[in-house]
Amino acid sequence: MRKYRVVIEETVSEEFEIEATSEEEAVSNAIQEYDAGNFVVGSDNVEHRQISVIGDDGELTNWIEF
Repeated sequence: MRKYRVVIEETVSEEFEIEATSEEEAVSNAIQEYDAGNFVVGSDNVEHRQISVIGDDGELTNWIEF
């Protein structure tokens, strides 16, 4: 039996409410809150996931959604 290396990629999302005077400020403040650990995206909110095998040449095969 042979061993394979696989890569699993997930996209998770979560909605947060923030007060700001503009969209730009909202993004900036949200990034600060995220970096400070105040906005945490839960792993139970997976929007997309895919898997790929790492070939012998180190390159990824085609991504497969699952």
